[in-house]
Amino acid sequence: MKRQHRTRLLIAANIAALGALGVVELSAPARAQAARPRSTYTAAAGRVAGTEAHALYIVDETTQEVIAVQWDPQSKQLKGLGFRNLAVDANDMGRPRSN
Repeated sequence: MKRQHRTRLLIAANIAALGALGVVELSAPARAQAARPRSTYTAAAGRVAGTEAHALYIVDETTQEVIAVQWDPQSKQLKGLGFRNLAVDANDMGRPRSN
């Protein structure tokens, strides 16, 4: 009798889990997932201008943004060095500068 009870309980748990999975799969995607296209990235290492330090430059090709990060061995963490929007920089190149 106990084994039959466990089997029914296991079947009920599986049906509940299947139902929950169905609800998650059939629900609409979150706004953040639906609004932004999938990005592609390119990374390159190089020196930081004017120093002997090295950095990793990561470019998001879809949004045309670049970030620079550097490894800090003391804290064992990546430290952000800077961010640039390449599209804005490209538009600024076409504008005349006033001195």
